[in-house]
Amino acid sequence: MPELSAQEFFRAGEIPEGAVLSGKELEAAFWQIKKMQRESQQQQAFWKSVNDSLSDAYQKLASFQKELASSREALRQANERLEEKVRERTLELTDKLEKIEEQQRTIRALFTPVIQVWDRILVLPIVGELDARRASEMMGGLLEAVVDTQSTFVVLDLTGVDDVDAETADHLVKMSRAAGLLGTTCLLSGLSPRVAAALVALDVALGELLSFGKLQAALQFALRRLDKPTGRSV
Repeated sequence: MPELSAQEFFRAGEIPEGAVLSGKELEAAFWQIKKMQRESQQQQAFWKSVNDSLSDAYQKLASFQKELASSREALRQANERLEEKVRERTLELTDKLEKIEEQQRTIRALFTPVIQVWDRILVLPIVGELDARRASEMMGGLLEAVVDTQSTFVVLDLTGVDDVDAETADHLVKMSRAAGLLGTTCLLSGLSPRVAAALVALDVALGELLSFGKLQAALQFALRRLDKPTGRSV
């Protein structure tokens, strides 16, 4: 019956039949097995620690992902509320701007009314400064009124104007020419001495634009030139 050493015992692919270990070798094999068991236990403890750490990490990651999803949803809802408030505020501001523009149009219309004082006679009172924008609006409203009423005379009344400059005088001439193209005669009334002196100083060519000191005089002139019963000009 062969005797095996501890090393031969562990290296053997299979234990020979009838093989035995000596007492010394059997003791060495015993402690070798104990060592392997300890190492195995240590490895198991190590991998258990690794598994526990990974499990904890996965749980923390899952919790983080859940919190992140919750934060994203809260952010989405906050963005939706903000966008809704922005839309509401935009609509509110747009409505206010429209009202302001409508008020401004009303104010401009009140400051530049075209008044039909008689059949085929219009009066456009001009008050305050006459800039390019206001002059354009005046001309548009005046020409529309001329076409609608088929007026023969338009009186541009400057009673409410304290002073004129070259730009104002140019606007007056343009309005007169535009009305003339529609077959309407423009009359200028309400010239104060200061305005008259300013027009002379500016050397403004008023052309055939007739001027009168008072509105009443301009209206009397227009009425005399009209055939009152038929509305035809003489």
